[in-house]
Amino acid sequence: MPHGLIAGPSESASTQVRLFIENPVDFWESCMQRYGPVIRLDLGSLGPVVLFAEPEAVKSIFRLPASAFQCAPYNEHYRYVMGDLSLLLQDGDTHRRQRKLLSPMFRPDECLAQCGAICEIVRSVVDAWPAGQPFNPRSSLHEATFRVMIRMIFGDQDSAASRELIGVHRESVAAQAGSWGPWRGFSRMQPQIRLLLAQELRVRRANPDQPGLLTQLAQAKDEAGEWVSDAECEDHVFSLLVAGVDTSAISLAWALHWLCREPAVLASLLAELQAAPIDATGRALLGLPYLNAVYAETLRMYPIVPTPSGRKLTREVEIDGQVFEAGVTLVPCTYLVHRREDIYPESSRFRPERFLGNTFTPFQYFPYGGGVRSCLGEMLAAMEFKAGLRTILDRWQLEATTAPPRRPVRHGTLLAPADDSTMVVVGKRP
Repeated sequence: MPHGLIAGPSESASTQVRLFIENPVDFWESCMQRYGPVIRLDLGSLGPVVLFAEPEAVKSIFRLPASAFQCAPYNEHYRYVMGDLSLLLQDGDTHRRQRKLLSPMFRPDECLAQCGAICEIVRSVVDAWPAGQPFNPRSSLHEATFRVMIRMIFGDQDSAASRELIGVHRESVAAQAGSWGPWRGFSRMQPQIRLLLAQELRVRRANPDQPGLLTQLAQAKDEAGEWVSDAECEDHVFSLLVAGVDTSAISLAWALHWLCREPAVLASLLAELQAAPIDATGRALLGLPYLNAVYAETLRMYPIVPTPSGRKLTREVEIDGQVFEAGVTLVPCTYLVHRREDIYPESSRFRPERFLGNTFTPFQYFPYGGGVRSCLGEMLAAMEFKAGLRTILDRWQLEATTAPPRRPVRHGTLLAPADDSTMVVVGKRP
C-alpha cells in the first residue's frame, strides 16, 4: 500500500510540524484515535512521514538493515548542538565505525564504577533543596547529571576544564526552560569549549594514563591506524553532554513527579531500599526488583525520547504487509505503543507492578530505541537513575504541591514534567 493511502491529518505541513513539536502528546493521541496505529504525517522538509504505534510494525522497522535507511535527516536538529560528526548524524559504515569506537566506553564495568560518584554528586546538589518551599527539581537534576557526565569525560570535576564547563552549563542550560532554549546558549559557547577540548586532547594523547572517557577518545584510532580527529572527538563530547545529561535528569524528575503522587508506590519502594544493603559497586542496586519496576514504569509513562530516530528509506521496503517507497520516513512512536491498553491495561496510571513478573517484547517496550540505532548509554542511564533516586529518597521526604498530574512539556526533543509541576521538602528521612 503506498503511503499516500494511509490515513492522516489534513492540516497543513506547517501546522503538523508545530503540533508535533509544541504539543506532541495531544497530537499523537488524537491522530491514533482518528486514524488508527499507522498514521501518515507531513512534516515539511522531512517529507512524507509514517508514524507507527503497532508493535509488529515496530519490529520490522527495527530489523531493517542499515543499508535500507538514513537517520541523519530525522536528527538534523541536533547538528547545531552536537556537531556534524555526532553519532546521531551518521549512517551506514560511518555510524557502524563510531558505535564500535564508543561501545567500550559504556561497558557494564565502566558504568558500575560510577555508582559512588553519582551518589556523591547527587547528594551534594539535592542537599541545597529548600525546606518548606515549593520548587521544581528539574534544573538541579540537570546540574547533577551534567556533573556526573563531566566526571566521566574528564575523570574528575575539579580540573580547570571541568569547572569551566560546569559553569557554562549552569549559566546557559540548567537555569533555563523551554523547548530548545537551554541548548541555544550552550551552542553559542561551542567555539570556546572546542578550544578547551582541543587542548585537553593534546594533553591526553601525550599522557594516556589520565582517567576519563576523553583519554579513551584521545587514544582512539580509525581503521587506517590514524588518530580520530579532534573535530570528531569534540563532537562525541558534545553528544554526551546533550544526549547523556538531559535524559537522565528528566527521568529522575518524572520519577519524583509520580512518587510524590502515589504514596503506596513510594512506600513499597522505600521498604525495598531500606532493606537493601548499601553497595558502592551498584550491583545490588541494579538487581532490586521494585526499583527496576519503578524505573521501567517511569520510562513507559512518558518515555524521555518519545520517538526513536526516524528511518528515511533509501529503497523500497515492506512493513507489516505494506510497501513503502524510498524517501518515506518511518517513525516508531514509543509514547503511543507504551500507552496501548491491550498491552498496558490502565495505561494512564503509574503502576510499577505491571513490570513484576511480566515480560514485554523489545517492540512493546523500547524507551531506548532498537535495532542498529539503539542507545549506547542504556546501562549508564539505569545506573544514574537508580543511584540518584536512592540518594534523593534516603535524604528527603517530598510531597507534591500540584495535585493533578500535569501533561509533559518539551525540553528540546524530550518530554519533561511541566515547569509548574512542583514539590516541597517536608523533612529528612529518619
